[in-house]
Amino acid sequence: MKRRHLLAQGLGIAAATLASPAAIRTALAAAPIVVGQSAALTGPQAGFGTAMRDGILAALLHANRNGGIDGRNLQLMSLDDQGDKAKTEANVELLTGNPKVLALTGFTTRPCSEAGAVLAAKEGIALVGAFSGTPLLYGDKAATTFTTRASYEREMDAIVQHYRLLGLTRFGFLHLEDARATNVPLLEKILAKHGGQLTVTAGVDRKGPGLNAAAIKTLERNQPEVLIALANNAPLTSLMREYAPRTLVLPKVVISFVDREKMLADLGKDAAGVGFSVVVPEYTREKYWVVREFVALAKEMKVAVTPVSLEGFITGLALAEGMRNARSETRASIIEGMGRVGGLDLGYTNMRFSRSERTGSRFVDLSLASRTAGIV
Repeated sequence: MKRRHLLAQGLGIAAATLASPAAIRTALAAAPIVVGQSAALTGPQAGFGTAMRDGILAALLHANRNGGIDGRNLQLMSLDDQGDKAKTEANVELLTGNPKVLALTGFTTRPCSEAGAVLAAKEGIALVGAFSGTPLLYGDKAATTFTTRASYEREMDAIVQHYRLLGLTRFGFLHLEDARATNVPLLEKILAKHGGQLTVTAGVDRKGPGLNAAAIKTLERNQPEVLIALANNAPLTSLMREYAPRTLVLPKVVISFVDREKMLADLGKDAAGVGFSVVVPEYTREKYWVVREFVALAKEMKVAVTPVSLEGFITGLALAEGMRNARSETRASIIEGMGRVGGLDLGYTNMRFSRSERTGSRFVDLSLASRTAGIV
């Protein structure tokens, strides 16, 4: 039986070798188009990576059900980097070393997204969408990165403008310590433009369990009128529990780098009055087709609907559109195809790229956690 099985295998190989050119083209057309992701799928920041992955998978399902790319399905290959820069670099080496991987997408966190963007430019492969608004992704070092979210600079600008219109001038900033050199000067520049003042900063560890007592004392001692926070869930949840109850009047606004739904669930009633900046529309706004479609697909796939997973969905849609514009199945052609996404209508904004513009969206909105009505 074993010999007959091997003989049958051999005959199958021979038959494939003797197949007509048309049959070979049909077989090749059935092969999926592979895109690669490196993200935190386990560890303290896994919420970001899994949500981005789920949203991208929903977008690829949407694209495949609508004909894929010239009849070929899109397929995602996700690798776990646990939010560690060195693991991201190793994952990118694996992904770019695989000739089947034609583009990258859905990276998470500043260090990992920056590493991925720099390596993507070096390898000549598109990186479409990263869950970070760090400045490097919008500059020359990330020459093949196409961003699908507004930058942190635009989020900070929207927050500062809002509170300056209300007459507040003294701002505090809670930031990740490893991003201080990037984000503190950025906020200082924005405040100088709008006539505000950065009166206090406090740094926290990206992988730490919470906010330390020294940081809380620093904030309380300097009494800012508004606190802007750009950090991940653990220190922010700690902040709201330990610091906010003693400063209920103080406006607190969290920039979009956060698993908001988890934070709201963890805080419960203590979340009331916390503001958030968002770079995608609220998932309750089903007047936008992109929100309606994602909510339906997420229900079918049994995945959570959050601002991060919706961002992943929008990223996947932009990637698929760029793939459709590619003139050939090469990494260079896909970069060119992304640059020809001239107006992907998402309802709330048009996602646009060109040869000289790799920032697809500048959309920013502000929301507020209510004691009784959730996000408003």
